[in-house]
This record gives sequence, C-alpha cells and structure tokens, in this order.
Amino acid sequence: MRRRFLAVLMTGGAAALLTQAARAQGWLEYKPEGGRFRVDLPALPKIAIVQVPIGNGNSVPMTEATSVVSRVAYIASYVDYPPAITKGAAADVILSKVRDGAAAGGSYRDERKLQLGRVEGREYTVVQGNGNVAVTRTYWARGRLFTLVVDGKAGIETQPATRQFLDSFALVQ
Repeated sequence: MRRRFLAVLMTGGAAALLTQAARAQGWLEYKPEGGRFRVDLPALPKIAIVQVPIGNGNSVPMTEATSVVSRVAYIASYVDYPPAITKGAAADVILSKVRDGAAAGGSYRDERKLQLGRVEGREYTVVQGNGNVAVTRTYWARGRLFTLVVDGKAGIETQPATRQFLDSFALVQ
C-alpha cells in the first residue's frame, strides 16, 4: 500500500514504477501516464504543468517533473506542439530552434547529435549568465518534444549522476 501511495504521490496521479535496480541505487523510475517515456530520477519529483508560448498569444501545456538533490536540478519534460507549427519542418531544424531558445541569454557548447532508435536528438551544455550550466538532451518524436536537463554549477556535466539520469531515458508505448 505504501509503494502505491508513493507512486501516486510521485507523479501527481500518473503511473510510476520503482524498479529493483533504481531502488538499489536510491533512484526512482518516473514513467508518466501518456508520457511515452521513462527516466530514472534521484529523488521524488515535483510535477508541474507550465504554459509554453507558441506565438500569436497562444501557448501549449508542458508537463515537467523536477527532482532537486544537493542544489542540482534534474528535469524531465514533454510538450506536444500543434501540427500547424511544425508541419513540414525537419527534426534537425526543430531541435536547432529549441537549442537556440535554451541558450538565449547565454551560450552553448559541446553539442552532439543523438539517435534513439529512429528518433533524432541533441545533447549540449548551456552556459548561463549566472555561471551555472545546464546539460540538456532533447528528442523530437511524432510532434512531441522530450527534454532532459541537469542544472547546476560548472562541472556538473562530468558527474556520474548526470550521465545516469540522461542515459536512463527511454521511449515507451
């Protein structure tokens, strides 16, 4: 009963599972209902729905799960864009625009293209004006943008927990 309560609490009502491996490491599997992905988080996440502007005064809801441990934020989010905005645009173009928006007011470095099955992605580090860095992975699949961010002080990009979080991401049905 306690595990079931924790799963409901973790996801704000969405389905979540604790795997044996994640429990052994103290990490939790986050798999939101309808999210089409799973990822391991180092602590119980807070779930928020954030409005993302898409132009002309319109916005779309983005679901965001955030775990904070030792002043490092681990964020997994997804947002569905209307076909009218992305119709005919290549994934590479969309991912470049997302990267440019993420780096606005700062700069980015260490960019590399990723492939997750047939889904295109990117990884890069955003250097923020306050000196923090945000190691970011984005994937574009069937009108949905998946974003993973580890935000903390410089050097966070080489920490094992950063790699564990980013590498645990998987697309699911």
